[in-house]
Amino acid sequence: MNKLIILVLFSLCTFSVAAQYQLSGTITDGSNSPVPFATAALLRSDSTAITGVMAGDDGKFVIENVAAGEYILQVSFIGYNRVHQQVNVPAQSDVGVIRIIETTASLQEIVVTAQRPLIDHRIDRIVVNIAGNMITAGLNINDLLKQMPGLVVDQDGNVRLNGRSATVYINGRPTRLPQEQIAMMLNGMMGDVVDRVELIDNPSSRYEAGMSAAIVNIRLKRDMSLGLNGSAQASAGTTDHNFASRGGLNLNYRSKQLNIFGNYGYNDVPFYSDLWQLRNYDGEIPITYDQHTLIEMKSPSHTLRTGIDWFVAPKHTVGLLFIGTYNENKGNMISTADVMQNGEIVSYVFANTKPVSKFNSQMYNLNYRFDGEKNGVLSADLDIGHVYSYSTQNIQSRYRNVDGSAPPPPIEFQNSGPRDIEIFSIKLDYEKQLSERSKFETGLKTGQTVTDNNILYEIVHEALEEEDNFKYTEQVSAAYLTYSHRFGKFAAMAGVRAEYTFIEGVPTNNDTFSDDYFRLFPSAYMHYQINDKQGLNLSYSRKINRPGFSLLNPFRIYADPFTFQSGNSYLDPAYINTFALRYNISNYSANLSYSVTNDIFEQDYVQNNENHTLGLIPNNIGKREQLTLSVSVPLQIATWYNVFLNSETFYIMADTRHNGEQFLNEYFRAFIFMTNNFTILPTLRANVQMWWSSSSWQGIFEQKERWSTSAQISKTLFSNRLTLSLSCNDIFNSVVSRGKMKFGNIDQNIRQETNQRHILFTVRYSFGSQQIRTARNRNVGIEEEMGRTR
Repeated sequence: MNKLIILVLFSLCTFSVAAQYQLSGTITDGSNSPVPFATAALLRSDSTAITGVMAGDDGKFVIENVAAGEYILQVSFIGYNRVHQQVNVPAQSDVGVIRIIETTASLQEIVVTAQRPLIDHRIDRIVVNIAGNMITAGLNINDLLKQMPGLVVDQDGNVRLNGRSATVYINGRPTRLPQEQIAMMLNGMMGDVVDRVELIDNPSSRYEAGMSAAIVNIRLKRDMSLGLNGSAQASAGTTDHNFASRGGLNLNYRSKQLNIFGNYGYNDVPFYSDLWQLRNYDGEIPITYDQHTLIEMKSPSHTLRTGIDWFVAPKHTVGLLFIGTYNENKGNMISTADVMQNGEIVSYVFANTKPVSKFNSQMYNLNYRFDGEKNGVLSADLDIGHVYSYSTQNIQSRYRNVDGSAPPPPIEFQNSGPRDIEIFSIKLDYEKQLSERSKFETGLKTGQTVTDNNILYEIVHEALEEEDNFKYTEQVSAAYLTYSHRFGKFAAMAGVRAEYTFIEGVPTNNDTFSDDYFRLFPSAYMHYQINDKQGLNLSYSRKINRPGFSLLNPFRIYADPFTFQSGNSYLDPAYINTFALRYNISNYSANLSYSVTNDIFEQDYVQNNENHTLGLIPNNIGKREQLTLSVSVPLQIATWYNVFLNSETFYIMADTRHNGEQFLNEYFRAFIFMTNNFTILPTLRANVQMWWSSSSWQGIFEQKERWSTSAQISKTLFSNRLTLSLSCNDIFNSVVSRGKMKFGNIDQNIRQETNQRHILFTVRYSFGSQQIRTARNRNVGIEEEMGRTR
């Protein structure tokens, strides 16, 4: 608790005092008259820009949040000669009057562009304006995301925003790629093609009600240059136990009428883990199992995303999109268990489990877009998806008694079978700008998902077979409407999404069950701009969390002779109501949110003291309330060193039931993520990421604190086209999961070393014109359904 109090105080104090210093002055011309709207930019000693502002009508400027150090102040305006002046902060907090002299050179064309603020707090999102405000030379998009307020991006590309998992969008459309492929794609795109990044931590009714995650939308510059561009990337290295490799290729070709694009990614980073479990089983004779399992998994994966856009006419576009994934998992788990009575070993159990699975998915999207300007924008999508997987699991067990008596005979059993998922959807969206102050959006969607599961159980040593099948159908129809209006310093937006759901399940015994329900999902936002530097935002949304299709599958899958997992066909969806209050001052932000989740579903632990097994079965277990404080602080320590600090503090209240017994739990949880960026040379950069997570609970499982440190150094060559980098994930191999369960008849201690440390050397090369407008990353109608197939 003392650590938590210190963390909260540190987060709040850092937020309030980290503004550091400011630099001010007045810009005049040769006659000592003010020069309105001249630009004052702060440069490092190597002449790379840090930040800049535009002077007011009186020629005065103020640059906020300047760290102590030596800088170059550059003052400029169209038609005047630039002026450079050495400044020392904080000794020179006011540089006085700076005079610029009108140039004698003739200007062929004058274009006056107002500079946008770096951070723009809008009614339903935070917009970080990259172009013209941030240094992007030599940085890729993944590096830029690590500098966004409230955003946490780990070495594997997993993204969280203000304590919530986030989905990455590009130009308003979901990427629909695995996390590691998203990381490679963003690593292969340079930061100077980014116009802005939109951070949406509480999505409106326009978005799928089942998409309860936050959204990080990367908006790229809209240059209409024609030609070919792309990038290629290859990584090779090692984990503590195996060779590791990754690779990717991005291509984009644009002509006046066509845009052809493609992205391929390959990932093969093996998984290795040590798992220790100490289980106590009460009974007439108490038994303790001290089990150690070595887990090795090799899971090479391939992802392809390709498509074409045809610009039929200036206002009409037709597009085709295909996304396919394939991966094959092969594993080996060797387990030994000491069986003890009264503290003495009485027997040993040896088990070998060999899981093998194949997974492939295809998604096809046909899109039509009409951009009628004053008549609004209309978009229509037809989506078809197919997911197929086949898995086999063989388990062999043998026993040995310490006293030399005859043990039970060896046991061998296996299960195998396919799973087919068919997805279909039609979606229509329309938006219209009613005036400069108001906007209207509406849309319709209908779709169906059919899953067909079959499994064959074989007890090999007894030559017995049993086959089960389960078919599940789900139909969802939806309509939404949103309206926004701005008046003075206030802005408001409200919307509602209506969804009708029908489900039907047919298990092996043909005992068909069905259900249908109609739900409304409202959202509302209010924003007040206090002044140029401060803003206040209040939001509310209601979402639904439908269980993944694998959680509905009732089949039992064994990890070892003592542990199994199965689904639950009768799971209900969970409903989440979220209220959020956001305050910002300059580039610092604090977000306070309160959420209530009803009918949450989690893995419930079911222990059998007779046959000494532990089952993981998902159930709707009750209600959870969560209060979250997220604080984001950027710190400019020196011209060559800056820090981005994100801290999250949670207070969680759970009222749940496990195995029919009530479980009340209240606890604090804290998380700190810090990125340290070092500019060694303009083309040589390094960063060190560190995170720490306090102890937390997952149902009745209490997990101890964890931490990790990762680092990367990169060098750019040939005008930033070639990048060489060396990275090490989890340098100290410190990601160790330790915890315990002690509730009801369950008494278990667990320790798992996941061995996430790996070292990778990466070569990335970008070719062609870097100013070509990228492909449309349009929305698809089955994004929620495809996400639930995993």
